Amino acid sequence: MTWPYSVRIPLLKDIRSQAPQAICELAPNKVSSNLIVNHDAPPFQNPGLRRAMALSLDRKAFIDILSDGQGDIGGVMQPPPEGVWGMPPDVLQTLPGYGPDIQKNRSEARRIMQTLGYGPDNRLKIKVSTRNTPFYRDPAVILIDQLKEVYIDG
Repeated sequence: MTWPYSVRIPLLKDIRSQAPQAICELAPNKVSSNLIVNHDAPPFQNPGLRRAMALSLDRKAFIDILSDGQGDIGGVMQPPPEGVWGMPPDVLQTLPGYGPDIQKNRSEARRIMQTLGYGPDNRLKIKVSTRNTPFYRDPAVILIDQLKEVYIDG
């Protein structure tokens, strides 16, 4: 038995390879990763900018990279089946940035950013803050990489 938030997929695979008799189970941890911005601070008070940021995210890539594809995309509440109040996937996909066509989402995000004066030659520079543990740091690294797709450098 271990603290559930300290075991990452690579470690779990390592344990399974070294101790095949060990019982290793991965369970939902009821913790969501979120992009939180101060909507009162410039330039984040602009809803278009916040929409572009949401559209830039490839949520499935986060799951594939961080949990070897063993995760669920959800909104504010934990997604079904574990989250009984979670938004159903067909409804979730209607929200900005949750649709399956990542390139389409990012094209819309780049158009929004260009209307705000940003582009390949004028990128928005932001500071990304997170706790210095893998559980928080790893998603922040992916976030920074994905925001680059829409002219935002973290």
